[in-house]
Amino acid sequence: MPSVLEPVDSAVSTVPAGATVVAAGVTPQAASISAAAAVRPAQRPTRLSAQRARAAAYARFTAFTLSSKATRDMRGVEKSLYHGRYYTRSSETKRLCIVRRESEGHYDVVSRHGTYRGAYQVSAALARGATWMMLGEHKKLMGASNAKRVLAKLRSTPMNRWPRYWQDAAFHTIINWDGSLSGASHWAGGRWHC
Repeated sequence: MPSVLEPVDSAVSTVPAGATVVAAGVTPQAASISAAAAVRPAQRPTRLSAQRARAAAYARFTAFTLSSKATRDMRGVEKSLYHGRYYTRSSETKRLCIVRRESEGHYDVVSRHGTYRGAYQVSAALARGATWMMLGEHKKLMGASNAKRVLAKLRSTPMNRWPRYWQDAAFHTIINWDGSLSGASHWAGGRWHC
């Protein structure tokens, strides 16, 4: 009797030469298709499949920024939803202080005279400017035409109605546009220093 590690030649000799061995429950046609697939070299992704994957990624990112539960949550001082090109730890620390000071984490707040809006109490002119500042980065993240459409819509919407992601993105973009904390002067005043 052979050991477990030795090959069993007698089992091989019981299969007639040229016969096809098919696993139980697998049709000979399915076995031949599987064998052909195993022999075929791996195909490179086509340009069309790459475009579809990119479009799906753009759609997922856009949905996150506009309609996810996190971005629709307009209350609370929480970590920034934006972690893009202009995000830094130092600006995040400053952002947390500023959002507490300016709005206590209420992203939909409007100042008493209606001049400043949103979690960071931004003027309408600065909010419009921020949409242009964010365009280049977001073209890469959500596709050029989609970014243009979304940011044009934000441009015509008061900032206190922007989703949380976009308010956070605008803050980090403005404050770090020309280098680390270069735009901090936009939030120089207030009830306490940040």
